[in-house]
Amino acid sequence: MALPPPTHDESSRFDLAEGVRSFNYRRIVAPLVADHDRRAAAHGVAPTTKEQAGELYADDPAYLFACALQRSMQQLAWRTAVTSIERDAASIEADLKTTVHTQEHSRLELVADRDLPDWYTWHTREGRDDIHLVPGGYWGSDLVGAVYERGGSVYRLAWRAGYDARPGALEAFVRSAPRTDYARVVDLGCSFGGLTRVLRTVFPDAEVVGLDISAPALTYAHHLAERGGQDITYAQRDATATGFEDGSVGLVTAFLLLHEVPDDVRAEIMAEAYRILEPGGTLLFLDIPPYAALRPEQAFFESFDGRGNGENFWECFLASDFRALLAGAGFEQITDGPLDFDEPGYWGSSALWRTGEFDPVHRWVTRAVKPVGVPA
Repeated sequence: MALPPPTHDESSRFDLAEGVRSFNYRRIVAPLVADHDRRAAAHGVAPTTKEQAGELYADDPAYLFACALQRSMQQLAWRTAVTSIERDAASIEADLKTTVHTQEHSRLELVADRDLPDWYTWHTREGRDDIHLVPGGYWGSDLVGAVYERGGSVYRLAWRAGYDARPGALEAFVRSAPRTDYARVVDLGCSFGGLTRVLRTVFPDAEVVGLDISAPALTYAHHLAERGGQDITYAQRDATATGFEDGSVGLVTAFLLLHEVPDDVRAEIMAEAYRILEPGGTLLFLDIPPYAALRPEQAFFESFDGRGNGENFWECFLASDFRALLAGAGFEQITDGPLDFDEPGYWGSSALWRTGEFDPVHRWVTRAVKPVGVPA
């Protein structure tokens, strides 16, 4: 199934949303961050926390305008994507239903009438910010995969090239794993399967399994794997209760999962990952850097995306001590740091991290190992 082409009007709206987002980061947000030291000196302060740094910007019209642009362009992209996809809803839904029953390459395991956790659904039910501002969240529409493929590419500043136009960062992340001979690899919170598909490519001899609680997301991930002829199992299971036997997984991964769950759920996920990993097995997560790794003004603007993108648990994760959580779960050899990968012309590159410039989406890798010598 190829998505229906957008109309000229829809294309113009996508171009506008993408262009404004890029302009906002480069020409408004970045200069605001660079102006921090001058502002601090003018106020006779030396901020040591993101809250203190934020006081230098709270009433600034440029900052408030940047926040409004961030949010409104995200909403414009999603509204346009929904309109674009719903125009051909019947044919897309028919193709997806066919894919559900096609198990030629990939396998799909769904649970009928599965209850979803309250923390995952209540924002949508109560009319608050959906996850990433996607109408209906990741679970409220059978078309969310197609909507996300189209609208999410605007967020990546690559809508004309396509959502998966820049797979290099995920490939670099996966290839940072310490081994290549894993028998089973499990991707937690796999969503639409972007990382899972890369895992299949990098580890051709492994059993690759993607887990998520959203049936529509998994259905679309399965559809993409079938279309690409990839041998992947997608299963509707909670990352806190995966159903795997103790010590039966060599590598556990996750991409942008940690900041999407509340603190107590994150702790349960780490305990479950520890349980299913084999002794010597690796946990490898790619997410957003913690506030503690950033300068106060960088940390304040790192929250910029949380405020403008429906990130309901962003703050609690970035303010937490994730390494301490991993150590408490039993993991050893815990390391973290920016992903060493650059994408020319893309503002999410590690080069910005190294030069100290503001990078709103730089990628943070956390690696940990289940000790050898413990019971599986």
